[in-house]
Amino acid sequence: MTRVLIVALLGAACTGPGSPDSAAEEFAPNRIVEPVGPGHRLSLVEELRIGSALDGDQAEQLTQVIGVEIGPGGEIYSLSGRDNDVRVFSAGGHFLRSWGRRGEGPGDFQRPHDLAVARDTVAITDGDRVHFFDLGGNFLNAVWPGGQTGRYSVATILSTDLGWVVGLGLPRFAGARREPTVPQEVRYLDPASGALGEAIITYDREPDMVELSSGGSVTPAFARFVDHAVDREGNVYLSNGMDYEMSVYSAEGVLRRTVRMEVEPVSVTDDMLDEVRRAAIERCRIPGRRRLCERPGGYLDTGLPAVLANANRQVPAFSRFLVAPDGHLLIRRVDLVWDQAGEADPRPYDLVSPDGRFLGRVEIPADFRPLILRDGRVFGTVPDELGVPYIVKYRLE
Repeated sequence: MTRVLIVALLGAACTGPGSPDSAAEEFAPNRIVEPVGPGHRLSLVEELRIGSALDGDQAEQLTQVIGVEIGPGGEIYSLSGRDNDVRVFSAGGHFLRSWGRRGEGPGDFQRPHDLAVARDTVAITDGDRVHFFDLGGNFLNAVWPGGQTGRYSVATILSTDLGWVVGLGLPRFAGARREPTVPQEVRYLDPASGALGEAIITYDREPDMVELSSGGSVTPAFARFVDHAVDREGNVYLSNGMDYEMSVYSAEGVLRRTVRMEVEPVSVTDDMLDEVRRAAIERCRIPGRRRLCERPGGYLDTGLPAVLANANRQVPAFSRFLVAPDGHLLIRRVDLVWDQAGEADPRPYDLVSPDGRFLGRVEIPADFRPLILRDGRVFGTVPDELGVPYIVKYRLE
């Protein structure tokens, strides 16, 4: 039977800030929580769809939605990476207002990446800076985390009861040698000055990345992908990358507990690697890619062999995950459907309660990209037949 374990750590054995790899060795008695029922299944019920077709209302038409967040009154905020704007819809999906444009002036965007909404403020990450607006879209200020001469790029931002939390990486400067991986840091941000708190955790997002002799890098087959998320109380969740395991750190960087699920490991077989090879060759036949793939020293010559030679021997248990403000987890399983290339089959996700109870498994359509989890609802995007995205709200039941 599938079980989720919550391991409470003894306070004296906790790790210090920013040291997620040095886990405590002494544990309090394990708390084992049984699932609701064997094979318990959840379903998705669509409650809302926002957007417009190409020939519809331009104000409601969405493009390249890279972030969705919910305002204090239930308003839905959408960030576009292509139009460089924020669009706000009512809780019922009616267009209310929009703001933003590409430019270099106050409040203009260059490379918007993520958004977060607090009680009276909207924050937008944009390359190496963060913009702050009021809920109506009026520009308040912009800060550069660590200062304008700092080394950080800002990937994510979240609002907690303790303040703004940012996910930071070292930027790749033009002309600089590209490193295979970039360390990620999670810190608190002062919205007035851009000052940063001490690192809560530091981790490598793609620890299996392989550097090629040509200077490029590739992601091996069945590579680990490490990520973090933050709940309303400021707890930071860090995935293991391979096992069904997640470490939960306090806002001070102290390891508070570990969430684990007992799952049967899935070994990588030669047939799986052959399928990875076939899928890669097929992608290289796409117009515009073939020349780059087949040239001497190209992907088929150097990249694909490295992808296969450095493959992990076990399929990671899960990849990305979402954390709701109250601590509920929605975890995408990889080991159950390992072959994700071009498949239209639904993706299995596990729903886990804040105290570690397995609440059930839900099949999410392959073309739906979950973005946030709020009050038992999943918000994300789905494209129409022409690739135009819509924001969809599903209820889990």
